[in-house]
This record gives sequence, structure tokens and C-alpha cells, in this order.
Amino acid sequence: MARLTTRFLMLTATAVLLCLQAAIYYTRDRCSVACTEGRCVPAYSGDESNQITRSTAAQGSSEDTASARGASATTDMIRSVATTKGQLENATTDYPFDSDTGNHFTNTPPFGTKGGLNLDVWMWPVGFLVDDLRIKRDFPHKPSIRTFIESLKVEFNQFAGVSNERGKYGHRLYGLLHPSTTGEYSFIVEMTHITCAFSVELWLSTDHNPTKSKKIIATEHSDAVLPPNTTVSPILYMMAGSGNIQLESGRAYYFEFLEKAFNGRVITEVKWRTPEGSMFTSIPPSCFAMAVELDGRGQYVPSPMATALLRPLPSQVLQGHRKIKSVTDNVVSDLSVLPSCEFSAGYVSKHRVKRFRGVYEVFESSVYPVDETWFYRRNTPDIGNNQTDPKVVERVLELYKKALQSSSYQNDNVRIYQLEETINGRSGSRFHLEMELKPTGNGASIYTSEYVYLPAGSNELCHTTNFQWTPRAFVYLVTSLKNLGQWLKHLVENVEDLYAQTHDDHFELVVVDYDSQDMDVESVLKNSTLKRWKYIKKSGPFSRSGGLQAGIDYVTDPNSIVMTIDMHLTLPMGFVEYTRKHVIQGKMGYTPMFFRLGPGYTEINVNGFWEVLTYGVLALFKSDWSTVGGFNVRRFADKWGGEDWDVIDRVVSNGYEVFRLRHPGLFHYYHSWDGMWGNKTTHMTHW
Repeated sequence: MARLTTRFLMLTATAVLLCLQAAIYYTRDRCSVACTEGRCVPAYSGDESNQITRSTAAQGSSEDTASARGASATTDMIRSVATTKGQLENATTDYPFDSDTGNHFTNTPPFGTKGGLNLDVWMWPVGFLVDDLRIKRDFPHKPSIRTFIESLKVEFNQFAGVSNERGKYGHRLYGLLHPSTTGEYSFIVEMTHITCAFSVELWLSTDHNPTKSKKIIATEHSDAVLPPNTTVSPILYMMAGSGNIQLESGRAYYFEFLEKAFNGRVITEVKWRTPEGSMFTSIPPSCFAMAVELDGRGQYVPSPMATALLRPLPSQVLQGHRKIKSVTDNVVSDLSVLPSCEFSAGYVSKHRVKRFRGVYEVFESSVYPVDETWFYRRNTPDIGNNQTDPKVVERVLELYKKALQSSSYQNDNVRIYQLEETINGRSGSRFHLEMELKPTGNGASIYTSEYVYLPAGSNELCHTTNFQWTPRAFVYLVTSLKNLGQWLKHLVENVEDLYAQTHDDHFELVVVDYDSQDMDVESVLKNSTLKRWKYIKKSGPFSRSGGLQAGIDYVTDPNSIVMTIDMHLTLPMGFVEYTRKHVIQGKMGYTPMFFRLGPGYTEINVNGFWEVLTYGVLALFKSDWSTVGGFNVRRFADKWGGEDWDVIDRVVSNGYEVFRLRHPGLFHYYHSWDGMWGNKTTHMTHW
């Protein structure tokens, strides 16, 4: 009993102290604080029009706080955006508006029903920013759940019945506000019982029209970006708010509340302070209604200020190598101005390789100019691709210009927009050289992409006739899966974007499915806009090596390129063409390094590291896959890890070069292994 009494006194003292601290904090902005049941809630009075940009966090007991990783820094991790009086009309952050989405409601009240709000939910296991939700193809038209609720409070457990991979979801709550009186209103978003990383945005229109919506609140909390099953104590309270906004009784105002959460739980509620009130309170059902319109086809949801801010195709996030031309462009692989030569790599040969030692005979090349592989973490650059010495680049350009002087291109302006150097020991250097030749007149530019060689001590470049890429080579992208429906949709949408941007019809997606139960994989492919795809169904336990080998075996043309990929990747727009340029039949394969994103992070919110130990993304001509023997399906039938190193052993032992670089824009999402290996790895996660 004494211990319980002591603990009660400690909790009470902690609550009082927090209230006193919050009171002092808010008094500086001429605000007051109301405390209820040990929780501090800001209460505002008077006609102040201050921005509300700070956040408070009541942390619970000292024992809980000690176990919370980083929770004490919560205030520092919150970034709020608010509007002051008058800014709603003058704000410049607008979105385009599509009034007909084709989304139909079922079992919902009719348009304008008081006390109801539209709620759309997306079960998306990536990211904790609202922008991460916006770049999802299904946003805003195809949510996982479409329903309605009767308050502006959204709780994690409202999404029952749909697997959300432990709290990885986003929602869009929207409707019409009907102010009861005319005057100045203020809004806040309350966030309680927080065990996850999340972000929220509140948008409000100047009337019922969504196109006039302006963002009045935005905040994010990244303190809890932790792997699943990590124990943290919940943060009990946070808040972010707006300034004063003039609203009129008798009018309707469209609003939208967006939230994206990752790996946990947060309870959020939008509250207001009315002109006659001194406290922020819940908005009563009599003051809001659903935003569902009716037409001859039935009921549909208006698209709000929704997607254009961040509906980037992956190419708009990171282009990949900055000016890669597609096969539909006039890329010249030989200007016929350099003398011909044969290239022999002194660093490769046919020899026996001990198990898992082949990767130590794979070397990185260098690039020019500095590419998009350098990221900064805590103001420190992460390691990117090695840079080619600028003096070497100048020398190559000088020698190429010299060769042009005796050709029809002698008066053209020449620039190198990309160069990759592979040093051939002491014998010289091989370059993959991409240039633009621009005529002095009004003629069209000529783009070149070729391999050239500079022997050591030589003053002349030569064109390597036995080592050139195949511009029209067909590329097969092969992946395997089991019960990864959401990730399959991600990959399909990614590949759809590749085609939409490049119009490259010389590639095909091959999907090997181990009897997935969570989604009809073949239907996803059939309903896509992909020009070419192949669905292969297999039974039995999932096997990565077995699935990939089945995809390789499907390809019969020995002169086609087969690349194994992971569906948790985001492929940049130049990916297929870049692969063509770095796979040389009978000579060289390509295995790019990708950037492994940490839990909750995405290509628009980067945090992680370059994966230098994985070789699972591998491209070879089909004839070369046959030579090396493909994957060892027997040894790695039910194992994950090692199958890629095993293949590299045989690639190297057969005398092939393996080209290796960090590929700009090639990101790998953090994910779980749930469902892939049956009960063997349930709830496991993988970076």
C-alpha cells in the first residue's frame, strides 16, 4: 500500500509539474492552460490572433519516460504550419480539382446529411508523411476502405477488418462545416496516445468549393520511426493549431483532414474555438455534414485539393542518370570517327572461385559528373559513387574533339553529359561515354552512347568493337512473390510509369506467383496498362530462387536481357535503358546497388544507406544466364540469403565482368516478410 501511495504521489507531482511548465510556456503567448486528469490542454481566451505553432507532450510516469526512445525530444521533432488572421484568403498553396472521380458510395447517408463525415482509408505500409500518401497511385480515388463516421475524431481501431500491417495507414476525412454563429474561429488538431511516426494536414475552403481550400495546419512527428515490435511508451498529448479565421453562419465550408501514420497508433481529433468560446472543444454533429454529391449515376466523392503537389512519377523524384535517352530517341552508338580496337579486361578470367568469394572480384566504377547518389544525414554526406578525376574527363573530351576535326561533326559543339570510367589495371581505362553534339546552326542535337578505350600512354581514343551495348535488346524484368498484393500493385504502377514516360516497348514484366491468397495477382496484371507482361503460377512453399529461375526459364530468346528485381524497389525512369547499356552479351552483367530506406522513409523523405552487400538485382543476357547455370534452386529452395552471392560466384568463374554502381533513384522500401515464407518467418521485417 505504501508503494502504491508513493507512486500515486509521484504521478500527481509529475502531472502538476507538467501543468505548471505548460502554463508558463503558454503564458508567454498570453494563453492559459486547463488541466484535467493529469493532462494539460491549452485553453485560449480573448481575441488573440497569434499563430499556434508549438506543441506540448505529457510524457506519463518517469518509468515510462525512461523506456521511451527519444520521446523527450518530441517538441523538437514537431514542425507546424499555421495561418494567421486573413491568411486563409491570401494563401498560395492551391491544388487542382477533379470533380468526377467515378468513386461510388454504398450504404451511406445522402448528400448533406448532418452529423456524418466521409472517411477514406488507405492501408499503405510506406512512409509517415502525408506526401507519402499523395504519391500513391490509389490516392485519392481508390481507398482500401470507404466509409463515414460521426465525429472529427479518428482512431486506429476504426479500421478493423482490413490488415494494416501494424498501424501503417493513411486517411482522408472530409466534409462540410456549418458554423453556428458568425465570427472568428480557431482550429487545432489534438494528437493523443502516440506510438508511431505520423503527419497531419488540415485544409479549409473559403466556401463549399474544394478548389478554394487552403492549408491551415500541418505538423509531423518523426520521433517514433522505429522498427516494428519496438517497445516505446506512448506520448499522451500533442497539439498544432491555426490562427483566427472568419466564418459566417448559414454558409457551408469544405474541409479536409489528412493523416499518414507508420507502425503504431495515434488518436487525432480536429477541434475548434467558436467566437463566443474561450476553450477549444469538439465540433458538434450539428455543425458538420458529409460532402457527397448526387448525380444521375449515383453517389460519388469529389476529389479535393488532392494529388498534384506530390503525385510525382519516380523520375521526378530522382531522374536516374540525368539525361538518359530512351530507345525511342535517336541515340548513336558509333559516330565512326574513332579507330576501332578490341577490348580485353585484364581483371577477369575463367577460373575456379571459392564459395561466396566471387563478390570480392567485383569492383566499382567511377562517374562524372557528381550524380544523385550522395545523401546527407545529420549534415554528413553518405557515401555515393566514386567520382572520375576531372582531368581525366577533360583529356577524354579533348581527344574526342580531336577525332571529330576530320569528320562532318567538326563544327559541332560537344559536351559530355555522362562518363563512367572502369580502370583496366595498368593497361588503360575503358569509358562508357555519353555526349551531346549540337550543330552550330539550327540542326537537331545528336546524342551518343558508346564504349571507348584509352590505352595507357596513348594519345588516341578507340571504339571497342567487341564491347558495345545493344540498343534494341529486349529486357525481361523478373520477380517472384507470395501474399504481397500491395507490393505487387506498387511494382505494376511503377512499371506502368516507366512505359508512360519512355514509351519503351522493348521490355516485359514477368511475375512468378506462389499461389497468393491476399490478391488476385493475374487480375492486377490484366487490369493494368502494361503493354507486355507474363503471369506464372507456382504451387508449394515460396522460394525466391525457384521463382526467379522460373522467370528466367520462361525467356527463350538468347539475345534478350533478363533482370531479376525485387518488388519492394522503386525503379527510376531510366532504369531499363540504363540496364541495356551495361549488359554486354558474352562479356558483362549489371548488378546495381540500391538505397535501402529505413522504417517509415520514402524516396521523398530519404533516410537509410546504400546496400553494398546485396547482388539480388542482376541482369545478364539469357545466353549468359544459361552459361552460368542460373540460380541454385536445390540449395536455396526454402532459404533467403546467399542465393545472389552464389550466382555471382559462377558469373565470375565463367569469366564475366560484373558492372557495379550505386544506381541513382533506385530505392528499396523497408518491409515485413509476413506471408512470404509461411509460418517460418511470421512478423519478421527486412530492410
